[in-house]
Formats: sequence, C-alpha cells, structure tokens
Amino acid sequence: MFMFLSHPLDPEGYAWPGEPVVKVKQCTDVSDDCPFCSFISEVPNHCGTHMDAPRHFVKDGLSTNELPIEYFCHTEVALLEIPKGPAEGIYKEDLEPFADTLSKVSFALIRTGMEKYRDTDQNIYQNEGVYIAPSAGDYLTEEFPNLKGVGMDFLAIGSASSKCPEGELPPDCHRHMLGYYTGKFVTGVEDMHLSGIPKGAKITRFFNAPLRIKGLDSSQVVCIAEIED
Repeated sequence: MFMFLSHPLDPEGYAWPGEPVVKVKQCTDVSDDCPFCSFISEVPNHCGTHMDAPRHFVKDGLSTNELPIEYFCHTEVALLEIPKGPAEGIYKEDLEPFADTLSKVSFALIRTGMEKYRDTDQNIYQNEGVYIAPSAGDYLTEEFPNLKGVGMDFLAIGSASSKCPEGELPPDCHRHMLGYYTGKFVTGVEDMHLSGIPKGAKITRFFNAPLRIKGLDSSQVVCIAEIED
C-alpha cells in the first residue's frame, strides 16, 4: 500500500516559533458569473513537512533545487524506533545500535513518538521538541556516505526549548547535519507523519518530492511511501 508521510499544509499548522505558516485566499468560485475556482497560496518554505538542504545554514551550500534526484527517490529505507520525550536529544549513542541498517539505506525515518503532541499540545510540539544533537549529526554525515536524508516525527532538527544544553542549540544541530563544518551533509525532512506506519513494516519505496523553485534553501516536500506489512 501507499501512504502519505507528510502532513497537509494548514493555515492553522506549524512552523518554527514566530515564523509564518501557509496562507490561503480564495479568488474565485464556480458561479453564474465565473466558470472556475481559483486560490492564491502563500507558502513560507519552513512550515509543515519540509526538507532542509545545506543552503539553509551554509552560505554556499546546495539549495533544494540543486540536489541530485537521488535525494528524493529511495528504494532502501529504514524506520528507526528511537523513543524520546519533550526537549530530549537524539545522540550518537542512540544511533549506534542501527549502524548496520544505516550503512545500507539512503533514507532513514526516525520515529520518536513526539507526533502525538501535534494534535494534542501545540506548545509541547512547537516549543519543546526533540532534536538531533551535534554528535548524532556528525555520526550520520561522517559514517554513512550513502545516506542522503533523515526524516523525523518532530518539528525540526533543532529544538526551540530553553532546556537545550549549551552547544546543542538549533544552529549547532542544523550545522552539524547540513555540512557547515566539513561539507559532508545529510538533508533533514522535518515535521513528518510517521505514526501510521505499522511497526515492523517494510518500506519498499519512498519519495520526498519538493517544490522545484529556483533559489530556495529548503522546500516543502510531499512524502509518499510504499509499505509492505
């Protein structure tokens, strides 16, 4: 079966605290005076399910539209179960048990369980998110050259929580994954819908198709997976 692993873009949805979300305005509707319906959508590129390319934190890094097609089409995919609570980090030691799996895939999905707060507690989901610590970013980029991206069921690579230790603030987390220090990078797909994937299911194909707008550092992605129970 096929599943969407991206959330619908919603004017009541999520972005980094203080950042804008999608806006939708209806221009026309089918009526006696107009034969068609039309809308205008204003889509900030860091709201909802979206992919961070290196350019997001690296001045001369690749933008979404410059990445090769291999970053968007995957036949070797794994779902990693790494339970975490609000404001907790994912560290190198959390990933090490999955080293053999990570060496074989081009995309890894990390399911922490934080998605349950998306519809129940906006403050926790938006302001007390899980994050990918610098040690995990270094591990992913240095040890797994075939890995193109990591998807997550929490708001962002970094967390807006004030509880984050020094050295694990949002810029630190993003920079260690997106190639700021070494040029080696793994892209991140933030705010994914992973709760519906059956436990133990095999993901045979995964696509994270971006808006192909030139110059964007990052882009919304429509994520679709083919899954075998």
